[in-house]
Amino acid sequence: MKFQNFSVFVILLLFATVLSYSQEKYSEAIDFTLTSTEGVEVNLFTELDNDKTILLNFFSTTCGQCVLEAPKIDSIYRQFGSGTEQLLVWGIANTSSALSGIEDFITNTEITYPCFATQDSYNVFELYNILYTPYLLIICDYIVSPSISYLEIVENLNYCFPTKVEVIEIYPEIYSKNQLLYINNPYKDDVSMRIYDITGKLILSDRLSAGLLKSYNGLSSNQIYIINLISVSGKTQSQKIIIK
Repeated sequence: MKFQNFSVFVILLLFATVLSYSQEKYSEAIDFTLTSTEGVEVNLFTELDNDKTILLNFFSTTCGQCVLEAPKIDSIYRQFGSGTEQLLVWGIANTSSALSGIEDFITNTEITYPCFATQDSYNVFELYNILYTPYLLIICDYIVSPSISYLEIVENLNYCFPTKVEVIEIYPEIYSKNQLLYINNPYKDDVSMRIYDITGKLILSDRLSAGLLKSYNGLSSNQIYIINLISVSGKTQSQKIIIK
């Protein structure tokens, strides 16, 4: 009898351990309602009732990594129908981000998914215990994913609905804003970077360390330039871009 009781105890202990582990990774969604910068009100549970999957992008307008990731997340948003299909993307700014700052963030990153301020409504950062930015969560079927990288979005979406997408094109590595050229070294080693004008004349050369994002000024607006990247391992990338 004692052995049987001990066996039951061990089974219950294992079950509690598994349950505790799963609760550390996944949790139930907490409802909230927010109004976007364009005046559109959304409710989380209403969208979940409509069988939507929601990607929450928690950001700050002064966060450099948020600026870098936002266009890449927007690329995924657009490739999944820009909110017309199953995936919704909501950018949620922290409480210190003013509405004007959020609007500037949208303009400067050229994102198309809706963004929301939190000062005068639900503090979603508190609801979901978000302590830093950027921070990404996926919610589907009233279940919240663990924190994920933007590189893991498609992989995690496959748990919510069949994406039928094997490779997602995430841009930009090279882009222009406010008359500056931005180049993000996409490789795990150093690259040699060269900028040519449309006639093939070398304008600028530089060396970028792995993962470095760097900006360049002094290029003429509305002009086409060609950027060549050659990594130490021999990988190459070439792109035409208009400075705007």
